[in-house]
Amino acid sequence: MRRVRTKGWLTVVGALVLLAGCVSKPDPSPGPSILTGTIIVGVLDDSPGFAVGDLNPAGFDIDLMNAIGARLHTPVTSKPFTVADRERMLDSGNVTIAIATYSITASRNQRGIDFAGPYLVTPQALLVRADDTSITDKDSLSGKSVCTVAAGTGAEVTIPDANMSTKDPTTKECVDDLRAHNTDAVFTDALILYGYTRANPGRFKVVLPGVFGELQYVGIGLLGHHHADCLKLNGVISDYLRTQWRRDFQDTLQDAVAAYPGSDAPGGDFESHFKPKDSDMAALSCKV
Repeated sequence: MRRVRTKGWLTVVGALVLLAGCVSKPDPSPGPSILTGTIIVGVLDDSPGFAVGDLNPAGFDIDLMNAIGARLHTPVTSKPFTVADRERMLDSGNVTIAIATYSITASRNQRGIDFAGPYLVTPQALLVRADDTSITDKDSLSGKSVCTVAAGTGAEVTIPDANMSTKDPTTKECVDDLRAHNTDAVFTDALILYGYTRANPGRFKVVLPGVFGELQYVGIGLLGHHHADCLKLNGVISDYLRTQWRRDFQDTLQDAVAAYPGSDAPGGDFESHFKPKDSDMAALSCKV
């Protein structure tokens, strides 16, 4: 199995750390805590492996949401939204925090969104139909149609010589286009794509992880200037990573587990590829 941590990951972290010096410092007079009363958690409305179901949603993001409630002794409730809704729902106060495969980026920090975490690390990859043997390396994308999610980080990546004009509102719509042969591939976070292969056995496969784009550091989004709350969430995430992360990952993201079984020593199993390091949290979180 290939390793997913791309050569550019140190550059990515370094750029974000440097930007942190340009981002506004934590507000010396912050508002009241947002982690009191019922915490309303924004989750994606249909993301296999992360959050699926309206009445009793299940998935990795839901497991983390419940862990936050248990560790803070605070009620939590999920509120489904789309990728494009994340920032707006935080800004409007319709959700308290967002646990929704939300990548920590410099541009989001600049727009006033802070992040606790990360709680996952993932390369970007391509989803193709299971019977498609034409996409095998970076050069084979020439002339291929690639769908991305308009509000996602995948839409910011250019795959040389590919046709990337298709930008859908959600990953599900991109996958529907792929199923209908309206596009040749879907490009986004590899872990999101493994959720779709699990939900559609035999229909799709994940290819070329880490070949295009950058490592994504997935965190909990919250409005900036709530530094104490962000640090409190970091404490919960740190405990979660130590005690519950591996079990929940195995239960919800089985295809990612199967793709990295640990037989490619010294690469290690899925945990060595997708679990953040302590240094990632120190470098990337609670900067706004």
